Amino acid sequence: MRERMKYMRKVYAHRGASGYAFENTLRAFEKAVGIGADGIETDLQLTKDGVPVIIHDADLYRVTGMRKFITELTLEELRELNVGRNRWKRLFGKPVMTFREFMKWANAAGTPPLNLELKETFLDRPEAVEQVVLAVKGYPDVHFSSFHYPLLMRVKQTDPGAETALIATRKSRWDQLGVYESADGFHIHKRLWSGKYLNAIEREGKFARVYAVDGTEPFIPKPESFIRGWITDFPDAVKKAMQKGS
Repeated sequence: MRERMKYMRKVYAHRGASGYAFENTLRAFEKAVGIGADGIETDLQLTKDGVPVIIHDADLYRVTGMRKFITELTLEELRELNVGRNRWKRLFGKPVMTFREFMKWANAAGTPPLNLELKETFLDRPEAVEQVVLAVKGYPDVHFSSFHYPLLMRVKQTDPGAETALIATRKSRWDQLGVYESADGFHIHKRLWSGKYLNAIEREGKFARVYAVDGTEPFIPKPESFIRGWITDFPDAVKKAMQKGS
């Protein structure tokens, strides 16, 4: 029973419940918990002074309106900006959360499972990966994902027991998935839901989570056994779709 519960499929709210609130904000995370998401997926980037913060884009224009890269600003400079969909929402918005603030929230919110995606700014400062991994040591349910395989290697070097997932694309080495030894599993876009990609993961004996689902996908109610979870902007809709297969 314990093993079955350990690998029960979880629904992760993508950047929080970003279908209902602006991504990677406290409001989005609180909304996710409020509508019953099993876990939270979020993104980590590094500021100029090496502070991990909760934001998806390295280019700040889309979420702040400033034409700067996050690596050009210190945390103090970044905190002067608010995030939002447009200039009016930014006027009343909040600054980017730091990773420390996010973890403080997560612990206070009942320690929901976390999917921490390490973004491209960590590539030039791999020592920051170690800091993040050690910071969540002891958190009850957390795993690391990334498009960048070297970052997952660094996670495993820091903590061999940490769970990792490579965010795979069509350009990944699907005929030789074994080369990704430091990836315990794979995260795939729903567009890759086909025999070619699913069979490759199953042959390797690894798990997968699928992102960009919204609850309308026909495979959600009864997916393959190695599918461990879903990553979605609409966790309530996906949980409802899962119930059709029970």
